[in-house]
Amino acid sequence: MYWYDFLQTKHGWIGILGSIKGIRRVTLPVPTKSEALRSFGNEAQQAAFAPKSWQCLEKPLKALLRGEPASTEPTLDLHGVPLFTKAAWEACRGIPPGETRSYKWLAAAAGNARAVRAAGQAMARNRFPLIIPCHRVIASSGALHGYGGGLSLKAMLLAAERKRG
Repeated sequence: MYWYDFLQTKHGWIGILGSIKGIRRVTLPVPTKSEALRSFGNEAQQAAFAPKSWQCLEKPLKALLRGEPASTEPTLDLHGVPLFTKAAWEACRGIPPGETRSYKWLAAAAGNARAVRAAGQAMARNRFPLIIPCHRVIASSGALHGYGGGLSLKAMLLAAERKRG
């Protein structure tokens, strides 16, 4: 059984889906609650709306959107996530705020320097944006590349982190 809730931010609505094991998915800000709900995909069909169920994440997520460190690190439900993806997500979490690393660096940090495409796919499949800061992963050229919330949001998040740092 899953539960979901929404948080309103100045950037839009964030959807949070969780289980008894922890947070299952977090969306990037979108204009409407229904878009956030659609972002959960098939898991939304098994979920019940539980207002205020994830209210404890409001302050940390809003802090992350401002480029500030989160006051808490939520427990993540990683059931079904492949090992390399878990390793890439963990390596990504180690990138300091305001700094960036390449997909090539991420692949090596996750244990397979030749798996650059797999590292990119791990970021594309990141179920926990902001918590796992995939906005800090960029192309080897230094260019911003791929982001579910759009490159302008990626640039905004990095600029906010650099301003705070």
